[in-house]
Amino acid sequence: MKTFNSKSALDLALCEDMSQIIIAAIAQNGQANVLLSGGSSPIHLYQLLSQVDLDWSKVNVGLVDERFVAPTDDFSNEKMIRATLLQHHGKSIRFFGMVSDENDKIENVQQIAEIYQLFANHTDLVLLGMGEDGHTASLFPQDEVSEALLTSTQIGVFNTNSPNFPNDRITCSAELLLQAKNRILMLSGEKKLAVYEAANANRLPISFFKDKLSVYYSI
Repeated sequence: MKTFNSKSALDLALCEDMSQIIIAAIAQNGQANVLLSGGSSPIHLYQLLSQVDLDWSKVNVGLVDERFVAPTDDFSNEKMIRATLLQHHGKSIRFFGMVSDENDKIENVQQIAEIYQLFANHTDLVLLGMGEDGHTASLFPQDEVSEALLTSTQIGVFNTNSPNFPNDRITCSAELLLQAKNRILMLSGEKKLAVYEAANANRLPISFFKDKLSVYYSI
């Protein structure tokens, strides 16, 4: 675990490390495939990344998970990423959202699963967060579909159910996320650290990822 005295210090270090991973992937493969988390925690990080001068036109960015809402909705992870990362140098990123049919969640997830085959085939970097209930991506405790996906070898995109509004979610499977070349967890605050440290004993979703993550933690 890499520990920082402030969230701003964490953001700066993570911006540098993520940039280097992306640059190395482009050098090796001609492109980089990256899956990012939403929420409020990575907003400043994405703003920093957008100002990094690298060849973003060779970077494919998708989402770890999404709320099943219109991309213009305030709850949308896509909306947040468009407002933070897809600006400045990041304007040339090839971005793949998770909501193409906001009226039919079954049809939508089938469409997105086809699009996200790109990331199923190869992902260079996954950035995860964690909720205070120990969920990561949209893999929730006490959700039947989520719990099945945590132990399944299925690689793809699925609908899950959140205890919080908006309840309908879309998520990459645990196996898809775990097969990424680099897996990073961004964690802030003592309360979340306590949840993370007790995750194995409580069999929380994040526990299925713990030994496969690089953790960046700020007090």
